[in-house]
Amino acid sequence: MTTAGKETLIRAERRDLLKYLCVSMAAGASVTGIAPEATAAEGSGGAKVVFVLFKRADLTHDQSLAEWSGNQHTSIVRKVPGLKRWVQNHAMGAKNEGSPDGIGELWFESAEAMGQAMKSPEMSAAVEDAKRFLDMTRTYAIVVEEKTIVA
Repeated sequence: MTTAGKETLIRAERRDLLKYLCVSMAAGASVTGIAPEATAAEGSGGAKVVFVLFKRADLTHDQSLAEWSGNQHTSIVRKVPGLKRWVQNHAMGAKNEGSPDGIGELWFESAEAMGQAMKSPEMSAAVEDAKRFLDMTRTYAIVVEEKTIVA
């Protein structure tokens, strides 16, 4: 297969995974069950999935973020197999109705490792726990390819 053909296939696989993740998260479903062959392309930094997080209506922004970064949730997420790095980006300043409360980044060594993690019982447990503090009808995930512009 040519390089252009491989890139087209990778983009199609990434679109399929993105569609699956967004639909699953919007429906409040677990993000588990993703087939390894439907994962994103590997970049030089491995594979990364980004979660755009919205708090539950019955919680304040600060309460939701405290639960997200609290011991209960972090102890569950740390057990996700193949997790190389986890970054939480907490939204600051004035918020409007449509703005997210945070952005989470889960990094893996490879697209295959990410695919295995997404279908693991540990990821399912993390998603279940997140329902305590996140609005799962609005929260969604995106598989991304990071491109550094300024280092």
